[in-house]
Amino acid sequence: MMDLEQMKSGWNTLSAQLEQQNTITNRLVCEMISSRNRTNYEQIARTHRISLAVMVLMATLVLPYFARTELIRMSSFALIEVVSFAGIAMAGSMLNTLARLGQSERTVSQLTQDVLTYKRLYGLNQRFGVPVALATIGVVYTIEHAFTTNALVPLALSLVMATIIGIAQSRRHNRLLQEIKQGLEELREFGA
Repeated sequence: MMDLEQMKSGWNTLSAQLEQQNTITNRLVCEMISSRNRTNYEQIARTHRISLAVMVLMATLVLPYFARTELIRMSSFALIEVVSFAGIAMAGSMLNTLARLGQSERTVSQLTQDVLTYKRLYGLNQRFGVPVALATIGVVYTIEHAFTTNALVPLALSLVMATIIGIAQSRRHNRLLQEIKQGLEELREFGA
């Protein structure tokens, strides 16, 4: 009888140790996934911060300089400023949502909701912001009569370069969002 009790006790001890080891392993895996997600959030946020800085710089220094020195007409300046500040507001909203994603005390459910909110904002920006910005550029160049032979080549090259950079950034962004989504699904599986 004593041997049976010792075996049961030993088995219970080993079972408890295994359970503890599984808990530690799950916690480490969850921390690793969360860390990877935070890195992805930060990469996306860094791109948005750079874009926001460029937009603020353009709206507060470059465009006013062009308007003051009469390199562009006041109507062009006003139109670009309105669109720039709308873009700044959108970028600020996306950065605010991304800041919540980087907080470690948020639950997987909260993080998933924040990712969905961010994706909606990003989708709105892609559907409306980019076309409005491109239309604004077209209107301003029309207002400024920039479609002369001398201005057409630099304009076309600038738009081609901007399109190539935009497509590359969009692909990178979508890849990072997919990794974040996968990470959240993995965290949900581990019950984090």
